[in-house]
Amino acid sequence: MIGAQSIRIRVLSAMAIVVILTMTIAGIVVDRTFATRERDALTDLLNQSISFAEQLADEPDMTAATMVDQLAAAGVPARVVLADGSAEGPVPSASKALAITIPLDGVGSLQGATLTVWHGTGQLQDSQAELRRALLMVGTISLLGASLLTVLVTDLALKPLHVMAHRARQISDGERGIRMAAPNSATEVGVAACAIDSMLDELEGAERRARTAEVSSRRSADQMKSFLSDAAHELKTPLAGIQAAAESLMELSPDAVAERNQLAFLLAREANRGGHLVNSLLESARVDAGVQLNREPLDLVHLVEAEKQRMALSQPGVDVVITGSSKDVEGDRHALTSVLRNLVDNAGRAALPDGWVMIDLADRPAADGLPEMAVVTVMDSGPGIGEADRERVFRRLVRLASTATTTKGSGLGLAIARGYARAHGGDITYVVDPHLEPPSRHADGSPGIGACFEVILPLTSG
Repeated sequence: MIGAQSIRIRVLSAMAIVVILTMTIAGIVVDRTFATRERDALTDLLNQSISFAEQLADEPDMTAATMVDQLAAAGVPARVVLADGSAEGPVPSASKALAITIPLDGVGSLQGATLTVWHGTGQLQDSQAELRRALLMVGTISLLGASLLTVLVTDLALKPLHVMAHRARQISDGERGIRMAAPNSATEVGVAACAIDSMLDELEGAERRARTAEVSSRRSADQMKSFLSDAAHELKTPLAGIQAAAESLMELSPDAVAERNQLAFLLAREANRGGHLVNSLLESARVDAGVQLNREPLDLVHLVEAEKQRMALSQPGVDVVITGSSKDVEGDRHALTSVLRNLVDNAGRAALPDGWVMIDLADRPAADGLPEMAVVTVMDSGPGIGEADRERVFRRLVRLASTATTTKGSGLGLAIARGYARAHGGDITYVVDPHLEPPSRHADGSPGIGACFEVILPLTSG
């Protein structure tokens, strides 16, 4: 309100000064014009009287007294001074008269005489005084009217500022969604309102980003705490086994060869399990930090064939079937091998002892701004994954209750695999209805489709 009042006062003062100056200048001009025109009119009247007097002076029997009387009858006082110094007529007032004196070129007694005609200026001065009073009254009324109009116009012009000030107080009280919303952005107030709205949009966006960053930071901190807790819990088991085996080895007698060999085997197994878990934790940390990919042209069918050959050695009881054709991608060989190996190993363990694993290679056309993608589908004949666990399995250190006691996984494989896939611009998802038939040689009553995972990766352009 202080700013609005100061603007009102400044505008009112400026308008008053403008009106006063304008009326003063106009009054002076009118007064001078009126006085000049009145004096010109009197001068013309006197000049006409002089012409009339010159005509009278040419008459032979014209006397000074007669001339004065005839001029007085015409409304013009006159005084004639003869050559001998005698005079006829009244003496003009020096302060309130406009007088003209000329020599008379007359005959008779008027020869060598001078004529003075004049007209009083008292009426002119009275008219000027009346005019000035009228101008002063009109100026005063105009000043008051202009001041009142200025106040009204200023209040109307400042109304948007009052609205902006009210909305600014609401925004400062926490109502961040309010905007100035000027009806006309072409005016000065509208330009200011638009600038303030832009600033508020930016500030609100910064607040949202700050809140999002804070939530993300808290979530990351919570995830890190949970991860460290789970990692410590997972490492506790192999470390406890290593400690127990080592202590038992120290207590054995030298001749207990069989027991020593058994404890050495347990020690090596637990050490290997702990080392595998540590490697998985390190790889997961690298993926979370932003993995650096060494991209090169790769044919996915070659990577899939390599996994099939490896499965024939590690899990010979599982039948691995490959369908589809070559798919060229730009990717990191180690990362994509890790993705496929994790999915195939999980599928193989789920399909044991005599099930099947099917790997299908297909294309997905470009759509919704996404490029053409290669799709690798891995499904098995195992028991599948419950609906509540289909997304949870991608979290770190998550092992399903149905497999926790029968498999040696760390619960990090799928999280690492999804991280690698997303680093390539793709993803891994669990597919509920894969729209794929089981391998033809297993479609006669053998176990049906269990779990199904789908990997999408951008195809090589061109």
